[in-house]
Amino acid sequence: MQTMQAAETTKVIYGVNELELDLAGKTVREIWKVLEQVFNIPRDAVVTVNGSRADDDSVVRPGDEIEFQKAAGVKGQSI
Repeated sequence: MQTMQAAETTKVIYGVNELELDLAGKTVREIWKVLEQVFNIPRDAVVTVNGSRADDDSVVRPGDEIEFQKAAGVKGQSI
């Protein structure tokens, strides 16, 4: 079942975690700083906005969807 997102909010996704927040006008870097401990997002996570790769200075608009993705194969301690 898909839920409707309010036009003025921004959807933030990291793994199974998902929030809708008022983040319009903030940069990806600012959003990461706020959510890094809440979601335990690593600094080297890949960030996409509306499905396209975004850099730290990308500014979020109302209705955008931001997803933080951990690099594939990065789990646990390396040997």
